[in-house]
Amino acid sequence: MAKEKVIDKLKNDPLMPLRHSAEHVLHTAVEKVFPGAKKVMGPPIENGFYCDFDYDGKINEEDFPKIEQVMQEIIDAELPVKKHTLSADEAKKIFKDNPFKLELIEEHSKDSEKLTFYTFGEEGDKYYDIDLCAGPHVDNTREIKAFKLLSVAGAYWRGNEKNKMLVRIYATAFDTKEKLDAYLELLEEQKRRDHRKLGKDLEIFTISEEVGPGLPLWLPNGAIMKEELEKWGKQTEDDWGYKRVSTPFMTKRTLFEISGHVPYFEEEMYKVEIPGEGEEEYFIKPMNCPFHHLIYKSKPRSYRDLPLRLAEYGTVARYENRGSLNGILRPRVFTQNDAHVYCSEEQAIDVFVEIMDLHRYYYDKLGLKDYRVVLGLPDPEIRGKYHGDKEMWEKAEKMSRTALEKAGVDYEEEIGGAAHYGPKMDLKIRSAIGNEYAISTNQIDLYMPGRFGLTFTDKDGKEKPVVVQHRAPLGSDERFIGFLLEQFAGNMPVWLSPVQIVIIPIGEKHHEYAASLEKVLKEEGLRAQTDNRSEPMNARIRDAQMMKIPYMLIAGDKEVESETASVRLRTGENLGPVKTSEIISKVKEIYLTRDLSLW
Repeated sequence: MAKEKVIDKLKNDPLMPLRHSAEHVLHTAVEKVFPGAKKVMGPPIENGFYCDFDYDGKINEEDFPKIEQVMQEIIDAELPVKKHTLSADEAKKIFKDNPFKLELIEEHSKDSEKLTFYTFGEEGDKYYDIDLCAGPHVDNTREIKAFKLLSVAGAYWRGNEKNKMLVRIYATAFDTKEKLDAYLELLEEQKRRDHRKLGKDLEIFTISEEVGPGLPLWLPNGAIMKEELEKWGKQTEDDWGYKRVSTPFMTKRTLFEISGHVPYFEEEMYKVEIPGEGEEEYFIKPMNCPFHHLIYKSKPRSYRDLPLRLAEYGTVARYENRGSLNGILRPRVFTQNDAHVYCSEEQAIDVFVEIMDLHRYYYDKLGLKDYRVVLGLPDPEIRGKYHGDKEMWEKAEKMSRTALEKAGVDYEEEIGGAAHYGPKMDLKIRSAIGNEYAISTNQIDLYMPGRFGLTFTDKDGKEKPVVVQHRAPLGSDERFIGFLLEQFAGNMPVWLSPVQIVIIPIGEKHHEYAASLEKVLKEEGLRAQTDNRSEPMNARIRDAQMMKIPYMLIAGDKEVESETASVRLRTGENLGPVKTSEIISKVKEIYLTRDLSLW
């Protein structure tokens, strides 16, 4: 359904005809600049378009200026754009030397006797072009006001790695140069904030081919961030009444047969052979839920035990194909801020509201305001995808809507977004540069209690099924830290900064004072280090700023005499000499309260 939403959005985009036309102009230009290149296809996409070519040579970004020059000539030629219909036989004659177009013609002619084509210019013109296309387009190439080629990559025909590799050029177009310039500026900002670049520059994580794709290695700086995030999650959950559990990293296949995950997720699960276990099959844990259900079931429960909140920072593994991997935003192994709340049906709405309040607490603390709530519902056209009967689903949907309304949350509904066992509420956060990520989730589950026999003894002495709520307000360490790197452009809040303070002695005679200052700061629980390198002071300050370290303490003769340090912030602001006791007090307060300010 997500793909259909994108298609609908593109159809309603007023720039779509312009970009669609610019795509055809690019096709024509590449065929002119690179004789032998054959246009294949190229749709408009969000914020631009791309074109695929069958070409055995190389096309590099260094070639973009000459391609763009020909594109501009086509635009300046003010070619009329006209729609035509042709029979499949007529179309095959035109594209007799292009096997990709012939395949498309054969495919589309099954649904219609006549195929739609567009021409640019009149036959015989220097830049005349004809292509199979459904439109829509602008009326004349002169309406394409501003465009830019962005990147080049390889792409398999129809996305199948068994097919031929094509050349794909990504580009964009706008109706004014001002809008194009603003978009290109945004792209540059996105590059600067790319979590993979920041992860490398700030020494947070690395991915090694020797270990495997999608398996990040947390470097010392990253490990500190991960530990700080988990410490916050655990402290908060303790305050909110959660009990901590820990479960194994693998299990017998049987567990996920009981949960019903096997038919839906087996291809995403990693299998393990256990020596001496015969043909008994094991999985590496892809999710924590079934393990927590068995902990709940480990002894009889009564209404006095409810709601029971079981929490775990559980590491799980799920298969993602290489094309889907994206640094730590989409890895194959990740650690979830997971918990399951077991409650009675009467408690379910209030528990849901409480969980939403927890979500808001985390987001408010991090200054995250741009997010939306999406309630994923089943697709009635593919009921076979879901477990449980209609009555159960209707009840779960009603409870979810009631809970969201009681929590005072505006939400959207997404057909097809449900989990296989119940409706799913996702919180989707938009970063400072406009990228949206599904970070957090909460689900009311009426199905798993029946699968696992999860009951409690109520006040009337009768056994009743519990309601399970799945929640992960901080998502996974990996995705959340990746998002925060992008959101803060690497300038992490003081509490999440791997190194909070760097001490920079001006000369060698100040090393002893710097060492004593570092010792005091560490004793106070702050993450401090001294830069004793022989590099000039300004170079060391610049290096600390490049590493996004919040505070630089400069120590020279005056600072030694007055037991102060000259404080510089990573923003470049110079606060001048400050008493060391005041520095400690100020930074500790910001650190311990997880304040977002610097001073």
